[in-house]
Amino acid sequence: MYLLCAALGSALVWMAPQDWMQVLGLGMLVPGGGFLAHADICQLSAWGRYSAFLLSVAAFVVALCVWFGTGNVLLAPMVWMLTALWAASMDHGAIAPGLVGDVYRMLGWVLVACIACGLVWTLLARRQRRMDNAYLLRQARVVDQIFTANAPQNQPEMSLEHLQRLRFALDRALQPLDGFEGFEHLDQFQTAALRYQVNFLGYGIALTHARFTPAMGGYMGQAQQILIQKQEQYRVWSYWKLENLWGKLRWGADPIGDDNIMYTGFVALQMALFQASTGCHSFAQPGAFTLHPPSGEPYAHSLGSLLHCLDKGYAQSSFYLMACEPNWVYPLCNAISATALLAHDKQCGQTRWNAHAQRFRHHLESEFLGRKGLYVPCRSTYTGLALPAIGGVMPLAMPCFFLNALAPDLARRQWLLLRRQLFNQQGQFQRRAFWPIDTGNYGWSRGAAFAATALAAAELGDEEVYQHCMDALESACLSTSSQGVIHRAGASVWAHGVELMARAGGCDQFSNLINRPALPSGPRLEPSCYPQVLVAAAHPGAATGSLQAVLYGADRDAIQSVDVSGLRPFGLYATTGTQQSQVRADKDGKACLQVRLQGRTCVGISPQEDVRA
Repeated sequence: MYLLCAALGSALVWMAPQDWMQVLGLGMLVPGGGFLAHADICQLSAWGRYSAFLLSVAAFVVALCVWFGTGNVLLAPMVWMLTALWAASMDHGAIAPGLVGDVYRMLGWVLVACIACGLVWTLLARRQRRMDNAYLLRQARVVDQIFTANAPQNQPEMSLEHLQRLRFALDRALQPLDGFEGFEHLDQFQTAALRYQVNFLGYGIALTHARFTPAMGGYMGQAQQILIQKQEQYRVWSYWKLENLWGKLRWGADPIGDDNIMYTGFVALQMALFQASTGCHSFAQPGAFTLHPPSGEPYAHSLGSLLHCLDKGYAQSSFYLMACEPNWVYPLCNAISATALLAHDKQCGQTRWNAHAQRFRHHLESEFLGRKGLYVPCRSTYTGLALPAIGGVMPLAMPCFFLNALAPDLARRQWLLLRRQLFNQQGQFQRRAFWPIDTGNYGWSRGAAFAATALAAAELGDEEVYQHCMDALESACLSTSSQGVIHRAGASVWAHGVELMARAGGCDQFSNLINRPALPSGPRLEPSCYPQVLVAAAHPGAATGSLQAVLYGADRDAIQSVDVSGLRPFGLYATTGTQQSQVRADKDGKACLQVRLQGRTCVGISPQEDVRA
């Protein structure tokens, strides 16, 4: 397209009968080039034209940044052409002799410089690959000293501090559907968007639920369900109407569509994790996820329609991986979306992801690896250009977390190459390798970067990096406690959600939840009086049909009612840690326990032989 524009501009420069048309042609060759038609360094009046040229170039650069930030593909060419028309509208007179030749010579030198840079980049990339492969061979001998974490312990339990951090997410989740108190409202196009805050709080609660309280329903499942329903709110997805228009030149507000996996794929994973941690498939029903625009017909969707959209998008994308913002393809976002497809397959016994797995891996390797063997942040489908690795180690670390469920070998290779940036030659942890900007609220803080890297380290079993990151997180963003809730001052809501995921993590914890989902059968706690009753652990007991749980209360010494479901109808159960020694289930298999909560309180329930006359 640039060559066509340059050809038309050249035709105007050489053949147009009027001066203003020749100036327009110069403006089509270079952004603001028309202002150089009479830019003579020896004339004072020419400095105004130099200033206009520099202003045009600056405006074009800003337009390119807006293109990246919002997907607005129209703005950059519009700025270019408007500056060309602006220059053509000025009374220049005849173009100075020799100027046209200077412009072409400048373009020629720029072209030569680009080709030279490309050749140098290729040679350096080949050299770097040889060095990286040699490094990976050396690491193979000591890999057991890096990934040192053991498999997570059976029946893990949250500490009281962990529960108080969890409350940060639960307090925001358990609001009315249209309530967003405690969320950050900065923009809807980039990483501070509401949808990402809701996504990662939902992921954090789901992973916590699956690991620490699998034998529990109640507020943990309710919180996830409400967060998914918050994604239906128009304020969350209203951005797409604009992005669809200026990024794809299409009119339509429904965000469930092509080139929008930042909504479709992320929400699909939220639903898949909800199913994996609760066993509830309510969002699989047709119309269970319905978006209501301010005017017009609602958009009725379900988990199935979201996955169908992803399935179709992978097959149709020229890079195979799909775009997030229109025409910007992010490996991280695609890894998140792919795990949604894989999780649903494992939960429902389907093989949808098998049709994509090999090609997904091939294109990820062939199209999205940078010079140092690490994944590029994103690539433009229109130009093929990839952005440099901005953002420090965090955008390179986070894909490892999700890739561990899809391709564990790729996750480990990426992590080993990245790990070199985390330590200096003396083995000291390099905090400066982490970006000093919180991607969740654009504030000056490395908290989000530490939390995201700790998340990947926990999943891969790198205990050393995990501990370094969590220690650095505490020093960068001090914990503050208020009314039983712990939060980090200055850290974004998104960073809190990622930290919650990291604290719920463990070696292969996420991968196992995606690939081998297994909900326990038998009794389930159903606490409804949050935050008066906080569940630190709820697991199936050693005996069949039993349950073991650890509870805390908001009050120092109070008796609370805690429901239990999943019992045998009219069955008799022995209890421990409650005010009753026995309870009998009703016809629906439910019973109510009376529990005196005094600090850490252990509660158990197990079936008892029912001897009646």
